[in-house]
Amino acid sequence: MRVSLELIPRNEESLISSSRLLPRFSEINCINIPDLLRFPVRSWEACPILESAGINPIDCIPHLRAMDFSLDLPFPHTEFFIKQGINHVLVIAGDPPKDINIKTYNTSSTALIKKLKREMPGIKVFAAFDPYRSNIRYEIDYVKEKEDAGADGFMSQPFFDLRLLEIYAEYLEGKQVFWGISPVLSESSRNYWESRNRAIIPKSFKPDLFWNVDFGRRVHQFCKQHNFNLYLMPIKVDLEAYLSGLFA
Repeated sequence: MRVSLELIPRNEESLISSSRLLPRFSEINCINIPDLLRFPVRSWEACPILESAGINPIDCIPHLRAMDFSLDLPFPHTEFFIKQGINHVLVIAGDPPKDINIKTYNTSSTALIKKLKREMPGIKVFAAFDPYRSNIRYEIDYVKEKEDAGADGFMSQPFFDLRLLEIYAEYLEGKQVFWGISPVLSESSRNYWESRNRAIIPKSFKPDLFWNVDFGRRVHQFCKQHNFNLYLMPIKVDLEAYLSGLFA
């Protein structure tokens, strides 16, 4: 089983600081790096930063926003990826930048997946999986479309209800899937997930560390039993306390 931890690259110092906890948690063997335009460190730039700091998980997985890349030009970071040994990525569609001066393209996730697999045959490409995008049938069909484009596996948006996860897991059995979880520790954060991302949160939910750790443990156990992987997205939480609870 593989466990990936998402680290936000706000700056080089905070990235290294957050990573200092990792040697204490041997269960974590991957690091996911979102590509957030409001921060100075791009996702692929974070991987060598972590390596230079002595943090060397099995895989560093930068996120690539499909809309940032032209289909008519070679992928611009091929040499950088080869030099730095980056051989895993997560492709997402991406949100339009707030700065209108930033150039974007009409490139879909499936199109970028095809391009990456064509130009860098050895790279392992994960695709995003969103259980709240539309409905189960739509998302399963979209998974198949991305798989046909060359996706090697999938990483999901956070789940908050194990029953919903189990339904999707039936359809994705046998595939390499990282099921996402993210602690929600306030009502405002809950409202964000429900209104912005249309997340389904059960009535039993409580916005405290105990509920989130207990839920995370149950998902972790489910992944172990069914040969899946786990993707941790800790936002606005005491990282040490959260990880200590999950892997106690």
